[in-house]
Amino acid sequence: MKKTLPLFLLCALAFLRSMAQNEPGITFTLHSAILNESRKIQVYVPSQNRSAGQVYPVLYVFDGESLFWPAIGALRFMNYSSYLPQIPEAIIVSIPNTNRERDMPVPQEITKTNGAKNFLRFLSEELVAYINKHYPANGLNVLIGHSQGGLFVTYAGTEAPERFPFVLALDAPMTVNASLLKDYRQRLEKTCSLNYFSGETVFGWGKELSHPDGCNGFFQKKIEEETHESMPYKGIYEGLKFLFREHIPVQTDMALPALQEYYDRLSQKYNCSYAIPAKLLLASAQQAINQSRKRDATDLIKYFERVYGKSQRSGDLLTKANAITKGPDNRVSFYLNHPAPSAEAIRPFLGKWKGTLYVPEGTDMDITWEIKKTGDKYIMNARIVDAFNSLSDFLLVTEKNELAWGRKHNGGGIYLSIGVLSADGLTLSGVEDLIGFEIPEGFPPFKPNRFEFKKIKDQVTPG
Repeated sequence: MKKTLPLFLLCALAFLRSMAQNEPGITFTLHSAILNESRKIQVYVPSQNRSAGQVYPVLYVFDGESLFWPAIGALRFMNYSSYLPQIPEAIIVSIPNTNRERDMPVPQEITKTNGAKNFLRFLSEELVAYINKHYPANGLNVLIGHSQGGLFVTYAGTEAPERFPFVLALDAPMTVNASLLKDYRQRLEKTCSLNYFSGETVFGWGKELSHPDGCNGFFQKKIEEETHESMPYKGIYEGLKFLFREHIPVQTDMALPALQEYYDRLSQKYNCSYAIPAKLLLASAQQAINQSRKRDATDLIKYFERVYGKSQRSGDLLTKANAITKGPDNRVSFYLNHPAPSAEAIRPFLGKWKGTLYVPEGTDMDITWEIKKTGDKYIMNARIVDAFNSLSDFLLVTEKNELAWGRKHNGGGIYLSIGVLSADGLTLSGVEDLIGFEIPEGFPPFKPNRFEFKKIKDQVTPG
């Protein structure tokens, strides 16, 4: 053990010993010819929504005696505690230590010994091969490591980015060795395809992580109010959230062909079999039903049942879809796909406005808003009851010189506001309505809201 990092290593070892306990999942022993030893391996496989042919990403967790539980907790929470899952269901492979300093050397030694090189060979040639043969893996491998483990997963990801395209490094000691830091900055710059998350409390990259032009897969996050030993709980959650940021598309009410195209692109991008999430299929079907899109709804539900099997909810949704008798409200597509207004048309509405949205049988809301140009489109940025911001999903000027704007409703359809400008150009008044959404039985009909806004600053934004 090197004297340069005694506290760092002693704390890490104490943390590992304190967390060691019986872990869940399947336990087996794998003999490694490369390491010339037998390794205890533990595997967690999702139990929910299992169906024939379903495959999963694999999370390889180092220091498994301490990080297996946090990884399982994060995975289950992010899957089963949200309306839509933040990450896919996944297999978790726990790799407890036998000789940590040999396999995941301290920074001063990782480039001087064959320890990390042999451990990576064991991982790539023996363990991954075994998991792929015996478990329903989809080809997308994720590495999770803390401290020296964070350094090792950084090494592994830069050595084999095609095999390990997702890397989650927690408080990796990247800056404690100048030559190592320089080497790994260069490594990352050459692996722009790598999705790399660095969670940092005591160690990490600090200001030394480079972000080459065109590389958007590197991300750092400071894990506040934690110690080096306690930060993995938050770090694993934050890291998985970033690495799987594409798991759910921004638009969640797409028809089946668009969803298939989106996840086919992910499969090609990461060389894996990336499935459309079960919850997303049913949520999209529900939105299609709410918008009277019968064909889209039935396509989504039947696809779900082919892939995941029939369920009580899929059966209920199919009954509702088959009961649809009218077509969708074409105004929804009209407003969402309308071209952006010209600079001349939008000019009377530029500046800052303040007023009130009057809600029948509800709570009136004070709102301040401003229209700004982002890229090639105009967007209304509204501050509501001085508590939260809301960005418009569409904004246009009608043939009658009315300002029309709105946002998507979570269950389908859109909130549509149409305002008329006063003769002096200082007051905008009108009505907000919910269109393209079928109110479920048993709920009162939506009553349109009325609004009135006053210009508070005569400001012209260049078009």
